[in-house]
Amino acid sequence: MVDKEFYNGKSRRYNYDKMMKHLIVSETRHAPTFDFDHAPDELQELIQVAKQPRGPERSKWLNDFAANSWKVPDGEANVLFAEDHLNAIRYLNRYLREANKKLKQDGYFLCAFDTAQKHRAQIFSRHGRVFAYFIYFFDFLWHRVFPKVFLTRRFYYFCTKGVKKVYPRPEVLGRLYYCGFEVVGEQYIHDRYCVIAQKKRPPLSEPYTYGLFVKLPRVGKDGKIFNVFKFRTMYAYSEFLQKYVYVNNDLDLGGKFKDDYRITEWGRVMRKFWIDEIPMFVNIMAGQMKLVGVRPLSQQYFDLYTPDMQQLRIKTKPGLLPPYYVDLPETLEEIQASEKRYIDAYLEHPFRTDWKYFWKIINNIVFKGKRSR
Repeated sequence: MVDKEFYNGKSRRYNYDKMMKHLIVSETRHAPTFDFDHAPDELQELIQVAKQPRGPERSKWLNDFAANSWKVPDGEANVLFAEDHLNAIRYLNRYLREANKKLKQDGYFLCAFDTAQKHRAQIFSRHGRVFAYFIYFFDFLWHRVFPKVFLTRRFYYFCTKGVKKVYPRPEVLGRLYYCGFEVVGEQYIHDRYCVIAQKKRPPLSEPYTYGLFVKLPRVGKDGKIFNVFKFRTMYAYSEFLQKYVYVNNDLDLGGKFKDDYRITEWGRVMRKFWIDEIPMFVNIMAGQMKLVGVRPLSQQYFDLYTPDMQQLRIKTKPGLLPPYYVDLPETLEEIQASEKRYIDAYLEHPFRTDWKYFWKIINNIVFKGKRSR
């Protein structure tokens, strides 16, 4: 993500080269590079040629490599190179599924695309600052909103033929995971974002929706998995990146993911004021959650807890208002200790414990302005 202050400078028009230098650092801050072990020689050669200065010979070599890699029978390719940048591929998920089918297990897929941040940089470098914001607003509606809204989707694809789409980096990474890949390397080559993914499983079969609401699987009472309803605060397909973000970003104070680039700018505002959690009242009415209780955790996050805490956690329903807001713990160990104090007290005196915690949480949030980090 480009820092807000970068777009709040005093210059009338931004310098594209400076903006790209900023992006090359900011968008890859927590990404593994292409310098990973055990890469096949074929992939190493492809990377080296891709890094060469742009020119006719480089373009021809890459185009020939891409064409030949797709001629291999299904399930036999070691390395596959996308035939075009992903913004120009009309049915991207269908294309990624075909790539998955072509590759051997653990085979490598290299692709490239122009990120939404690069697209924004192009707009701000071509127009004066005030006019650029005006252009960017309508460009955002056209390329980022219209393709995802049912009423406007067909009109957008009729006009564009679906070959000039704009993708935020988290959406492309999430689509790769959705289609059975794991990302092993990311970096800019020249001014195009390149990703190396490895085939790990078949693509997911359930259809994906872009609606205002999202359903997120969480561990509930007795260890049963249920879907939590929330307003969408992340880029599309970001929910498939949870393990990847944890491995590369680690946890911040308070137990949240550090520098979580999956969250949109308006999503951060919604989270700050708890707007995103309003739909969870549906889970409360369905009897899957209660008003006060430990946070509903994803399986990946739940697995970070000690076995004793895992067993203790599933004795109660998760809640909308967690004990976190009473103690404000910072480390995972402190979070578990805070939750253990609450659950032990709740199992002994359920109503009295929730009543006491409810007013402490309200006092800390409403009157003391305490928020999760």
